[in-house]
Amino acid sequence: MAELSLVNYRVAYAGVPLSPIEASLFEYLLAANGVYVRGERRELAALLPVASCEIRGLAELEPKTELRVPRVPQEQVQWMLEKARRVQDDTGRPTEIIFHLSVDDTGIWNVETPEQLQGPARARPLDDSGDSSYARAFVEVHSHVNISAQFSGTDDGDEIGFRVYAILGRIFNAPEMRVRVGLYGYRWEIPATEIFDLPPEVTDAKDAENTEMLWERKEDAS
Repeated sequence: MAELSLVNYRVAYAGVPLSPIEASLFEYLLAANGVYVRGERRELAALLPVASCEIRGLAELEPKTELRVPRVPQEQVQWMLEKARRVQDDTGRPTEIIFHLSVDDTGIWNVETPEQLQGPARARPLDDSGDSSYARAFVEVHSHVNISAQFSGTDDGDEIGFRVYAILGRIFNAPEMRVRVGLYGYRWEIPATEIFDLPPEVTDAKDAENTEMLWERKEDAS
């Protein structure tokens, strides 16, 4: 069997189904509506937009993610929220915290809390070696103490693997979760409920935004 290339390049022809991925990391796809990137791992397949443009005669593509394992159970989301509310520094100030989530072949999720440097606005794991929780993780969650669940430029620089990244924001007064898929530096936000079974007190930040935009459109049209 021929060894797979790290990166592959394809054209999405109209009327021709996409063939299976033949790259170890990811593939670029040239489509009628722009450039996409796709990758797959045991837990997830993802097709993400890279750049928008018009290329006549090709097939149009849409962003797509396929979770291949069960969603993270509600009880584990609640456990992370409660632990995030308890963590403090030496002066008693609440700090951010990182969780690493992995799922075994039977669909059982495991949540690990790595050793980490923590502050009110930043948390960073101390070990990213091959046998660390960072290396095992398919999902990485970090908390925001009193601010909304918004990804920052620092997050963009840190989140360069192929996995799911999530933020638990406003953990004390209005808990919300925002989620995106990262594919080696390319990113795409998805509803949190695609990956997590959320407890009643945790809002899906992206879903709430979509609902707000829908109401604004209705008000503008009335």
